[in-house]
Amino acid sequence: MSKRHSKKDKQNLAEKLRAYRNKHNITQEELARKLGVTVFSINRWETGKHYPTASVIKLMDMLKMFV
Repeated sequence: MSKRHSKKDKQNLAEKLRAYRNKHNITQEELARKLGVTVFSINRWETGKHYPTASVIKLMDMLKMFV
């Protein structure tokens, strides 16, 4: 069963992703490669339209992206 994420959750993640990319000066394409997803996915997450799967969130945590 998938959990629905609120608009606030999506916006919070979107802000964190943009901040991470800006801090590390990487493109959406570079981040997509790092996470093993498409650029389209990164774009949808950064615009708050979608939320990543639990496995991608876990990978982000393992990579300490938002520490």
